[in-house]
Formats: sequence, structure tokens, C-alpha cells
Amino acid sequence: MRALFLLAAVGSLAFGQTQLVLYPQGLALVEEERVFLLEEEGVLELRGFPRETLWESLSVEGVEVRALRPLEARGWSLEELLGEEITVQTDTMAFRGILRAILPEGLVLETPEGVKVVRDYLWLSGPKFVEPSPIQSLLFYEAEEGSTKTLRFRYLARGVSWKAVYDADFSEGTLRLLGKAVVQNSTGRDFSDVKIVLIAGEIYGAEPELALRAMALAPTPTPAFEYHRYDLPGLWDLSQGTLVLPLVSAEFPATQVFRLSGEKVETLIQFVAPEILPAGEARVYVEGIFVGADTIPHTPKGAGIELRLGSAFDLKAQRVVVKREKLGENLFLETRRILISSSKEKAVTVEAIEDLPGYWRILSATLSYEILDAQRVKFVIPVDALGKAELEYTVEWQY
Repeated sequence: MRALFLLAAVGSLAFGQTQLVLYPQGLALVEEERVFLLEEEGVLELRGFPRETLWESLSVEGVEVRALRPLEARGWSLEELLGEEITVQTDTMAFRGILRAILPEGLVLETPEGVKVVRDYLWLSGPKFVEPSPIQSLLFYEAEEGSTKTLRFRYLARGVSWKAVYDADFSEGTLRLLGKAVVQNSTGRDFSDVKIVLIAGEIYGAEPELALRAMALAPTPTPAFEYHRYDLPGLWDLSQGTLVLPLVSAEFPATQVFRLSGEKVETLIQFVAPEILPAGEARVYVEGIFVGADTIPHTPKGAGIELRLGSAFDLKAQRVVVKREKLGENLFLETRRILISSSKEKAVTVEAIEDLPGYWRILSATLSYEILDAQRVKFVIPVDALGKAELEYTVEWQY
């Protein structure tokens, strides 16, 4: 087994550095520093924060905060023109007047000739556009003295999320796993030269291909409360949009398995996680061909993983109920038969995991079985090359 999970430096935030701690649920913990010219008492106009900042989570180091007043974010609308003189063009003529109301029936204009209601207009024009105020919140503070000072802000914001995606190449019993973190920024703000920390695991909220050389930057996951964190080395520019970063590179043993599901034989890849793997979609390739995808759940080191890839083309199955009897009150007897035919030129084995209801016991079976839990048993059916195989068993159960 060969696995690559290189350690990134984990420590306190350096002076002047911005850090983003990102969660899969679309939440970010932002820690950053800003310089202000302070008086002994005053109001700071805060701007340049993410669009969906959770202002109630804001904490500030460097001043005593007396109050915080978030301002309502306003986009432009026709209401901005109320009380202004505008021109409204219809199919046949133009009207000029003061906009007094915006109703479902149309625009209400006060003109020298009186009130006019204009509907089905083509366009309108008015006074010069005024940019909305960039101020997002007012922070009332007290400081020890008036001076230029660096303040540290810490807050939660929505609009930044990340997910893990995996490319897995399977060949001759070996799986080569390449994991990447896909970071999505839709906060309305670009971040420059930031330290990025990724948190893997489920939290309850308050509500381009990379070169293989880049995989040398892959970080080691470390515990963070009941989750795991990945401190990505270096500083990154996180503009609005998508950023793909290296996360995991590993090579380890894996097994191809055939399993009966209803009357289909599915193909799966089974392996043991060589390290902690955050949840994400895994796309599997064999000999350069995409063969299927499945989801890897949040998985601790050493836990088993199965990737279900699809139905096996050259393995066919049939289920037959040979006999069914009611022996008494809520007591039943059933004989089941499974037939499998193979067009493969090599022998394989097919797992049949059977669901058994109620209180049951197997009276007879043509193959041995393993009890998985209170309601399931597993048979392993050997199938010859270009051959057929059969399993028959009788089970008695009671509800």
C-alpha cells in the first residue's frame, strides 16, 4: 500500500492574514484584519463583507463594541423612481410626469394635464442612476485612545462551500485515488491571499484538472472537535466562482465484486480507506474508460467502502419461487431458487445478499451462507466461465 497525505503547518493566524474555514453546508468562518482610524468613541462604517454575513456572529478584537446595526441590503427597483420625473414610452406615444405609484394596473404619473395610468409600456427613463450605499453595517465603539489601529474581525457567512470529488483508476487489484476539493464562492466578494481550512463532517447549522505534481501539496486531516480539518498549505486567491484544490492522493489494494440485486448483477469496487476520506462523489475509470460513479460517505481510516458502479453486462440472473406454504398463524415456508448465467471467459463469484423477514431459520441450502445481521444472509455463488450456476434454499419465517 502506498498513500500520500503530506502534513501542512497548523498554527495560529499570522499577523495581517485572512483565514477562511469552509464547511460543506455552505457556511464559512472568516477571520480577517482591517485598519481603521479610530477616535476614543465613534461609529465605523463596515463594507466589503460577504453578501450573506451573519452579523449576529461578528466579534471584534481591538475595541469595545457598544452596538452593531446591520443595514438592509437593497437592490435597485422601480420604487427608486417614486417622486421623480420620468418619461414613459408606449407603442404610440410618450408620457412625461412625476411617478406617484406603481400598481398592477400600471404606472401612475402626475402630468400637467392630470393623473395618467400607463400600462404596457416599452421603456422608461428617469434621473441619473445612484449607486446603492456600500455600507453594510454600523459598528458603535469605544477605544482607549484615538489612533490608527488594526482590528481583527471574526464572523460566519453563507455563500462559500466546498465538496470533495474523487477520480479513481482501478487496474489489476489496485485503486489509484485522486481527491480534489471544489470550493464555490458566491458571496459577492473576492478574497485575496487567504489561508483556507476545510472542515469534513456534518455540522448542524443555524440554519480544470490539476497536474499530478500539485498533489504533493495534499494536506493531512487533523481532528477538529467531532470533525476533521484540512489546512491547505500556502495562500490562495478565492475569487467568486469555483476553485479546485488538491486534497488526497493515494494508491492501495481494491477488489472487484459482483453482487445480485433483484434480478440484476451489479459490479462493485471494495476497499479499505487508507486515511480519513471526506464525503464526495467518486468517478471510477478502468483502462481509461469511465465505468461508473458512486458517493463516498464521511469515512474514518480503516473503514470499508463500496462503490456501486452499475450492472454487469455479461452476467444474467433469474429468481424463482419454487414453493410457498402457509404452515400456521403468521408462519410461512418458502423455497427460493437463483439462477445465474455467465458470458465471461473466466470464472467469477457472485454475492447474493438475501433479506429474510421476521423470525426465520434456513432449513436447507445448496450452498453455505454467512449471517450478516438479524434480517440478512449472504451466499457466495461460484460461476464457471461461459457457464451457469444455481442456488436453492428453503426458509421458514414467522411474523
